[in-house]
Parts: sequence; structure tokens; C-alpha cells
Amino acid sequence: MREKEIIKLTSVSSDRLELSPPEKDLPLTPPIPPSRSRIGWVLSHAVQLWLRSQVESVKELEVQIQGGDRQILQGVIPQVSLCGSGALYQGLHLSTLEVQGTGIQVNLRDILRGKSLHLQNPVPVVARLHLTEADLNASMRSPLIADAFTPLFFPQFASALSWNSEPTLTWEGAALLFSEETLTLRGRFHTPSQSAQPFLLRTGLQLGNPSELHFLNPTIQILSDSGVIPLETVILPLGSDVAISELSFTQSGLICQGQLTVLP
Repeated sequence: MREKEIIKLTSVSSDRLELSPPEKDLPLTPPIPPSRSRIGWVLSHAVQLWLRSQVESVKELEVQIQGGDRQILQGVIPQVSLCGSGALYQGLHLSTLEVQGTGIQVNLRDILRGKSLHLQNPVPVVARLHLTEADLNASMRSPLIADAFTPLFFPQFASALSWNSEPTLTWEGAALLFSEETLTLRGRFHTPSQSAQPFLLRTGLQLGNPSELHFLNPTIQILSDSGVIPLETVILPLGSDVAISELSFTQSGLICQGQLTVLP
């Protein structure tokens, strides 16, 4: 699928420019804007390029900048809103995302000289993510998932399964059960003396506080054995820069909304 790119610039002043995608097979020839709006137009493209540099790929991306001419000329963007779909970030797949940042300071002089955009200060943003079951399946092999889940569950796995040597854990897939608000993670482990053993980890998932995820009443089952082993609740700290306000199971996947800080 071809990527669809939409760039919108909205100014609180009378100078306003909006660009839509070009008609098929026609070149994009934007109108010549007034000088101040031209700066905003260049800035909107710089923001879009910066956003694309933060992700591996994205199918659709819409960026909207809001601010007055005087603020933009000072390198200050009062608000940036973006909507995207089909994004891939460090192996994490996202069906849709909505992000809004405020009070953003950028290196405007460098941008006008053709250089890349850089943030001048930390930016507080509000984000809303939608992860489908297909997203979770595709994301399970990402470094983000492995680095987060393996240290959380490895000690309990080792104790419950009486491992004599340290195995290697591989996460392979996930499934959601909307009616019971549970998450099933599929993986396998293997040791130097054993062949790979597939397992299922079933767990509830809730917010403990805005900066913690709780994996409630988890169980592990080795698929070669019918027995199910209960584990203790596991807490995943998200860090002081993250505050989740919503985590909900829906028939189409997981919805997560919260605040975080983007560092320069």
C-alpha cells in the first residue's frame, strides 16, 4: 500500500495554508505563500520529517501545527497534533495513534537553513494508541517486548519449573480475550540440555497507578504438559515520565491513553 501523507498547517492569524495530497500522477505544486506563512510551511515539513525519523515506517500520517506568526518566528510551536496509522516503532506495531504536544521549542534558524529539526526542551504529550490482536502478534518479537517481559517473568518461570540451567526465552505471539480482559502470550524456552519447549502465559492486565501496569493472576502452561502453574502478580513500572489514564480491552484490541514526556 502506498503511504498517504497529509500535512496541515493551521495558524491563529489570518495567514493560513493547508496542503492536501496531490491528485494521482500530478506533481505537488503548492501556492506561493506569504513570507510568514512560508516559514510555517517549511516548519510543518520539518516536523513531518522529524516524526518519520522516529519510526521505522508509517502508512498514513497527518500533522497539524497551530500557532501565531509571532510565536512561530520565535521557534515556538504552541501545539502540534498528529494522527497516524500502520506505524512501526522499534518493532512495535500500532494500528492507530493520536498524539498532541504543546509548548514545543525548535531550532527554527537551523531549519530555515535546511538543517534537521531538533527539540530544544522536553515536550509533554498526550497519546492515544490502539493495538489490535494482529498488532500484538506482530510485536511480540520486538526488542521492546523482550526487554520488558523477560526480566519480569523469568524468576518465576525458573522457580516454578525448577530449571537447573538458565534457558533462553523467546516470545512468539499474543491473543486477547475481550470478555475476560485477559492476555495470552505464547513463547518457548530451551536449555543446552533440552529441546525448545512451547508455553502459554495467561494473565489479566490492569492499571495499578498511572505509572504501573499490573499482570494479575498469571499462569504458565507448558504445552507438552496439561498442568497449569499459578504465578504471582507482576508489576511493570513505566517510569516517572509516563502517566496512563486509560487501559481498556475492546472487541478490536487494546486502547491505551496517557501522558508522557518526549526528551530532546
